[in-house]
Amino acid sequence: MSIRPYQFSFTSLGNELDSLFAEMEARATSLMNQSGASTLPAAVKSGNYSVFGSDFHVDLCENESEIIVVTDLPGVEKENISVRLLDPETLMIKTEQHTHTEEEGTEGTYHLRERKVGSMQRNIHLPAAVTQEGAKASFKNGVMEITLQKEKAEEGTSIDIE
Repeated sequence: MSIRPYQFSFTSLGNELDSLFAEMEARATSLMNQSGASTLPAAVKSGNYSVFGSDFHVDLCENESEIIVVTDLPGVEKENISVRLLDPETLMIKTEQHTHTEEEGTEGTYHLRERKVGSMQRNIHLPAAVTQEGAKASFKNGVMEITLQKEKAEEGTSIDIE
């Protein structure tokens, strides 16, 4: 019988934490709903609250001349997305997602409500310095792709000899 060493992965740890927070949120929501609407906080009753796991996931790819960031933002409208380059190595993506409380055919009592609403923000540390010039962002079918041009590495400056 051979024993394989445990292989630690931050990705698997992140997935485990996401699952844990999703379960905690579901249980908290269930307990609040069981306790009756009169005891729910006003922010929860109105749907104006952020969920525990409000971050969204990104794919970050680097090639010789650019960095490409792709993220899924289902249900978010293009006008509710803000993308800012905070510094040459930090990109901020911020969204605002509103609940639709008056959708057609949704009269009645909710028994399960898992779709995320509220503000979500993620600061992404980039693997190389980028420049704002030539930056492009596209958004189609709930998927946003941002292409950033890497800064040209300076080869130093010359010093005049007296």
